[in-house]
Amino acid sequence: MKNNFIRKMAAYAIASSLIAGCLSGCGAGTNGAGDTSGADGEVKEIKIGSIHPLTGSMAYEGQALVNAQQIAIDEINASGGIKSMGGAKLVLVTGDSQGAADIGASEAQRLIEKEGVVALTGAYQSSVVETTSQEAEKAGIPYMVSVGSTVSLAERGFSTFFRVQPNAELFGSDSMKMLSEIRKDDWQTLAIIHEDSVMGTSTAEYIEANIEQSGLKLLGNLAYSAGATTLDSEVTALAGMNPDVLVCIGYYSDTSLLFRTINERDIKFKCVLGVCNGAISDEKFVAEFGDSVENFLNCNYSINKNSEVAKKLMETYKTKYNEDIINHAVFAYEAVKVLAAALEEAGTTDGDKVCEALRGLSYPNEEMVTAMSGNIEFNEKGENKNASLTLIQIQDGTNKVVYPTEFAESEIRY
Repeated sequence: MKNNFIRKMAAYAIASSLIAGCLSGCGAGTNGAGDTSGADGEVKEIKIGSIHPLTGSMAYEGQALVNAQQIAIDEINASGGIKSMGGAKLVLVTGDSQGAADIGASEAQRLIEKEGVVALTGAYQSSVVETTSQEAEKAGIPYMVSVGSTVSLAERGFSTFFRVQPNAELFGSDSMKMLSEIRKDDWQTLAIIHEDSVMGTSTAEYIEANIEQSGLKLLGNLAYSAGATTLDSEVTALAGMNPDVLVCIGYYSDTSLLFRTINERDIKFKCVLGVCNGAISDEKFVAEFGDSVENFLNCNYSINKNSEVAKKLMETYKTKYNEDIINHAVFAYEAVKVLAAALEEAGTTDGDKVCEALRGLSYPNEEMVTAMSGNIEFNEKGENKNASLTLIQIQDGTNKVVYPTEFAESEIRY
């Protein structure tokens, strides 16, 4: 009896070991385990994770980024999918950060461990990019920033982190260089107002560090919470400073609140310059404020309206979602396209090999929708070596690129 019991227990242990081994081999998340394969072993679907704020105060922007990514997915699949993997189709799996870093991290874990994504994109807010990219690094899968400009994100030594868009340091230096080139003689002073997350704070710090390039005197640097319900005290402080140039850094909802308050007080500035601003170059913002925001400027990235690829994206977005694509969404679209190019080059969903393909990638400029010179190529930190910015102005109720000249649709107005 004793020997029979021992033999039964040994057999049970072996069976349990085999089952556990099979389960771990089928787990999702790292080194190619997150694709969906057919019976013949051929990859049928490749899941890409997308984490953005889909509820809360930034849901409008977050959904716009996801919309653009879905268009990219549809285009890739319509053109034959990932051909090096037998025409495998891409599937976009979304997660809602709700605008919170900890929730974003939980969503990243869910997409990796339960949904089986082989790459992550995100996340509109730098604080959420920070936590979600950590989860991608742990899992060994590529993380492609859709929007998130904080410099420190690329300074952590991660091997899976990649960013197409310009970082906050470039925003700070380029905005002040552009301001020096367009400023009028009677623009002598400047004030900064920004939301107080890592994005707004770091961008404001880089602007302040480069203020001498503008030739203007800094009068103050004000911070507020992006979730604020009133900005009365901040606007009172701005009125007291009375700057010639107002630089504002923020997201859509807080920037709208800022200018509703400014308009109620009938406060005027000689120039309003958004930097990395999620509202000023948005057609929805222009429609909300009308003539009161005419000639506002924004140092930001922009869709390249001279590009046939970009024109097609604009038309598709308008047809599918019945609204104009916002500037931030172009990098979300670009993020998926670049990831797809790396998957094509790697010929596998293995995280290490896809990251290796990204490091050696030169994504051609003629296929880009963003107004940016040069191909997309990544340095050792995962930053796009050719990232650059444009100056956009609201003219006659629409947004037009006015600088640099190669992308300019119009001359600047004063």
